[in-house]
Amino acid sequence: MPDQKDFATAGTETFKIAGQEATKEHVVLNIQEDKSSGIVLDKSGLKEAKFSGNAVMGWYNKINNYFLAHSKVKVKDKATFFHLLSVMINSGIPMVMALKSLVAQMTSSPRLQMVVKDLAERIEAGDSLSLSMVSYPEVFSEPEVGMVESGEASGQLSRVLENLADDAEKAYSIKSKVKSAMIYPVVIFTLLIIVVAGLMVFVIPKLKELFAAAKGDLPLVTQIVVGISDFMVNQWIVLFLAVAALVGFFMIFRKTDIGKYSLDKLKLNIPVFGTLYKESYLARFARSLSNLLDSNVSIVKTLEITANSIGNEVYRKRLLLAVEDIKQGIPLAENLSDTNLFPPMLVNMIDVGEKTAQLDEITAKIAIFYEDEVDTAVAGISKIIEPIILIVIGLTVGTVVAAVMLPIMKLSSLSSSL
Repeated sequence: MPDQKDFATAGTETFKIAGQEATKEHVVLNIQEDKSSGIVLDKSGLKEAKFSGNAVMGWYNKINNYFLAHSKVKVKDKATFFHLLSVMINSGIPMVMALKSLVAQMTSSPRLQMVVKDLAERIEAGDSLSLSMVSYPEVFSEPEVGMVESGEASGQLSRVLENLADDAEKAYSIKSKVKSAMIYPVVIFTLLIIVVAGLMVFVIPKLKELFAAAKGDLPLVTQIVVGISDFMVNQWIVLFLAVAALVGFFMIFRKTDIGKYSLDKLKLNIPVFGTLYKESYLARFARSLSNLLDSNVSIVKTLEITANSIGNEVYRKRLLLAVEDIKQGIPLAENLSDTNLFPPMLVNMIDVGEKTAQLDEITAKIAIFYEDEVDTAVAGISKIIEPIILIVIGLTVGTVVAAVMLPIMKLSSLSSSL
């Protein structure tokens, strides 16, 4: 690595970065301008186009920038950013230089690229990293900002950033596993609804004449299926409006305080999946508690940040109540012992952590335990959900087939007897 003086003053900036597998690569950034193409590559590594007098391209640029500014940043990309920034700061590279250099590394995430470029400009203007991150609440969560702030105050920013990278990767892993467990039944049931609706709208109406030959002697299941089919065909506008109203009500309801709390409580009580959700929230709670306490954030502030970032209103309200009790001198373990949201094992370990002044280490072990439990739950759910799906599909398809075949078999027996 060139000495720091050359790095800060030379026209070409060269340094070494450790990647995710601790591999090293040379990153060289130059100020370049290609006048023939009208493309400028500034020190940040961002390409900007010069469109003199071209209104169409100007508008295109504005629209493109708008969508980029409102796109989401992947957790994996954010973890890479934290990791590389930690390595560069630990190597003695100034913060502004590190951020400007990292812009070129964020090509896989244009949104994050824009954010990092702005962070560099804000810090160059005199702001701290944590204060600059506050301007992007949709990218950097409250626990992340709080940890960075504590790292700046304690002089341990590099270690805090590395912890954030690990935390982001683990949070991404848990979220992916929960989604993977949910997506299979959701897809299957969605396809089942589409197939049954297709039968009701396109197949059953064509068989009505055949059913009419049996006059009033249709089996009950056939009468029900034909009635549902008639309603879907003749009253489709009413059905469409009812579904649209239901979806609209749900979208509005889930944004209200009562709606958020009710739906989050429902998540925790869903058969099979409720345990998975609960364990993922407990893992997030323990991991956040461990990281913030390890960064020397006070227990009150730690719980406030954790409550607002845990992602479940039921847990959020319970943790905020615990904050008020802790302010009165009641220990955290005693606070959490009177609710079924926190298992006795977790409460007992927190109690040990408080008594031994090792709460950050204890909660780190709790987080690992529940992260492993999520893995086990995902594997178990896939085995449980398959027979349930087969039973539901069998009953649904069997009902429709019975409704169609029973009148046909009856007509066949009548015709053979003549």
